[in-house]
Amino acid sequence: MSSKAQRRTSDARRKRAAELRAQQARQERRRRRTVVGVVVLVVLALVVGVGVAVQAGRDSGGGTSAAPSGTTSDGAGFALGESGAPVTVEVYEDFLCPACRVFEEASGQTLAELVDDGTIRLVYRPIAFLDRASTDRYSTRALNASACVADAAGTDGFVSYHERLFAEQPAEGGPGLPDDRLAELAAEAGAGGDDVGRCIDDLQFRAWAADVTDTASKAGVNGTPTVLVAGERVEVPTPENVRAAVERAAG
Repeated sequence: MSSKAQRRTSDARRKRAAELRAQQARQERRRRRTVVGVVVLVVLALVVGVGVAVQAGRDSGGGTSAAPSGTTSDGAGFALGESGAPVTVEVYEDFLCPACRVFEEASGQTLAELVDDGTIRLVYRPIAFLDRASTDRYSTRALNASACVADAAGTDGFVSYHERLFAEQPAEGGPGLPDDRLAELAAEAGAGGDDVGRCIDDLQFRAWAADVTDTASKAGVNGTPTVLVAGERVEVPTPENVRAAVERAAG
């Protein structure tokens, strides 16, 4: 074989090898995306399954049913962003819900960017579905504590506390954070003092926590996280899906 023919053969082999490597890389990217999507779906499905048994046997007595300071007009949410933003995004979360923590870790930055650029008004609607998934009714205790913080430090305090509760989220099946730790986190979020500590210890907003949870259940929220964009549920709330739903709603 001539040297010219050998070069052509060698070039063809290198080209074919490069094409195979590129094809393998594309297949591997598709495989990773598929695996991530399946994991997200499984986690969300498990949490929805737990959330179906919402309030059975739950004691909602005691405390005040009045909403804490800083809530939305319906007394059930905490809003970020301009009231005139073109799209409203509502996020229902339980502070014990592991999929909610995953959602915040994955999509929290996307939501913050959409709030900052004026695209959305973000409304957090915390609820307490998962009392049975702890030994000390942590969902209600954490939700009550977040209301105590909001009552003392407003929406900014709630948002800071929301981040801290997910950062220290306890495992399901055991005890949640003790009240003294909830009070320490409250102080870190700008809501320290004896009044806040008593509010946490006495479950001052227990009745409110039960009310907002019952209201969410009656509205069809049967698992967390539930993300609504302009009133429409985002079935798998990945950052890409949330942003795409916002873009569609914004027209």
